[in-house]
Amino acid sequence: MSSRRHFIKNLAALSTLSAALPLAARAQTQSSPTSKARNYVLAHGSWHGGWCWQAVAAILREQGHRVFTPSYTGMGDRAHLINKNITIDTFIEDLIQVINTEELEDVILVGHSFGGIPITGVADRIPEKIGHLVYFDSIVLESGKSAFSNYPKADADARIAAASKATNGLAVPVPNPLPEAWGIKANTPEYDWVERRLTPHPLASYTTALELNNPIGNNRPKTYISCTEPELAVLADSKALVKSQKDWGWVDLAAPHEAHITHPKELSQILLDLA
Repeated sequence: MSSRRHFIKNLAALSTLSAALPLAARAQTQSSPTSKARNYVLAHGSWHGGWCWQAVAAILREQGHRVFTPSYTGMGDRAHLINKNITIDTFIEDLIQVINTEELEDVILVGHSFGGIPITGVADRIPEKIGHLVYFDSIVLESGKSAFSNYPKADADARIAAASKATNGLAVPVPNPLPEAWGIKANTPEYDWVERRLTPHPLASYTTALELNNPIGNNRPKTYISCTEPELAVLADSKALVKSQKDWGWVDLAAPHEAHITHPKELSQILLDLA
């Protein structure tokens, strides 16, 4: 009986110790990672929110990695916070706060589409926290340019006009129907799932310039993932800029622009294979 009481006492002590550990640490002890656990922060594109990474995040977490999928201020689950003061700097700060608050190091920071702009800003400000920058079919901007610098003038003007009509200039409404180049087929569960979650995109985040104090990427490792089926025309200038520089990795992905939704396994494998 004495041995049994001793066993129960030790078991209770271990349970107390486990409960005292930080949540992230307990999650790591319960997983069986195939390699060293890594920190992924996934930054979404226009009209989206952190929800769009659901499938990719699940795959990465199954491999024992930590994954964060924040929504920018005024978008996704934070759509109720939309206001006229949101700029590209707001989105940069959103990502920085996640990295700093979660005390992340050696971060693999992934930006999809529009998300390539704020991740460049993050690397400019806190390069010591970044292990690898991944531009997933995204815009790449030089200092002093805005998102609309990469758009044909007619397209930029159309978005400004739509925002003026729908929200008095506050936000660009969700496209209807969804762009064909996204690769999400109409009348499918995936289409309905995406359509009902999209939220208006704060206009000023498109029109304010990205101001950098260092070269793009701030000397951190960089990889561009180019979706090729089909290629998104608005990204032509960004891809040309990347190819004109020597210190970038390049991966072609035979998938449409929304590959994180249509081809999550293929995209996840690329992210897992990063050196």
